[in-house]
Amino acid sequence: MVSLQKVDRSMYEEVFPLLLDLNAQVNWRNVFDYNWQAEDYCGYGLFDGKEVVGFLGLIFSRRAIADRVENFCNIHSWIVKPQYRDRSLSLLLPVLRLKDCTLTDLSPAPRAIEILQKLGFKRLDSKLRVLLPVGGRNRSAIEIVHLSQEKPQIAEQFSKQDLKLFQDHSSYSNCYHLLIDNGKNYCYVIYTIVKQAFLSHCYIQYISNIQIFSQYSGAIRSEIIRHSRIPLVVVDSRLIAPFKLPFSYDLPFSFPKLYRSSSLKLAQIDNLYSELILLNFSLIPSNLKELRGLWHETKYWYEIKNTFKKNTYGRSE
Repeated sequence: MVSLQKVDRSMYEEVFPLLLDLNAQVNWRNVFDYNWQAEDYCGYGLFDGKEVVGFLGLIFSRRAIADRVENFCNIHSWIVKPQYRDRSLSLLLPVLRLKDCTLTDLSPAPRAIEILQKLGFKRLDSKLRVLLPVGGRNRSAIEIVHLSQEKPQIAEQFSKQDLKLFQDHSSYSNCYHLLIDNGKNYCYVIYTIVKQAFLSHCYIQYISNIQIFSQYSGAIRSEIIRHSRIPLVVVDSRLIAPFKLPFSYDLPFSFPKLYRSSSLKLAQIDNLYSELILLNFSLIPSNLKELRGLWHETKYWYEIKNTFKKNTYGRSE
């Protein structure tokens, strides 16, 4: 008999074989055992006896946004074995009944997009902004520091909200934290390094102060490139709206990100507390030959490459 059950972190070994069929390259344990726990379960499973035949992953979080606490449920990894797909929607129905909760799906499959949009989900974002590697003319006007768990002085500069974000995300090795201080205010940037054989890149997931970011975007992207040694920096277009950053251009996602919320605007929904942090996979289409060629053929790439040869920053070539 097929039944629907909540899945908690103790059931990882039961669900894992099914998830391997979805993606064998990521660390699936991360979406069962992460640093914050807003609920005591992390998804729903379809069980035929003791066998897991379907799964819908959920990442819950609570965040302070605009002076109020917002509940989030991030949907990911909707997978059902072919012979049970007539029951696929049963995994989603209890999620749709959640009260006072913003729902997101940041990496939906094509079929899921069609279903979710019929159920009231809207497009959260459909474009990345590619930030070309340029120098920052006003670099001397700011201090830029890469943060780590060993830097306790951040507690003196961060708001309570940003300190919580740092504490929840600082232990993930793919996640990097940048503090930009202009002497009057600060901007906190969280980005991930997504290493891909075809196109490694730095993916900005959160920006606390878009005014400061836009003013010093050249210096910020230069520091990210210097630290990561990866000359491709991208950010979701909604996170930098309405600013038009110089030396940048739009790149469409393969599939749009989706959300359903009665309380939040697009720009208030970032990519933290999601599978983009915990699983760290790429959303850039692998067949973008023109984008790959950009970093190998333009003068920007050669300038950066020469800089790396002169100063390896403690890393081997």
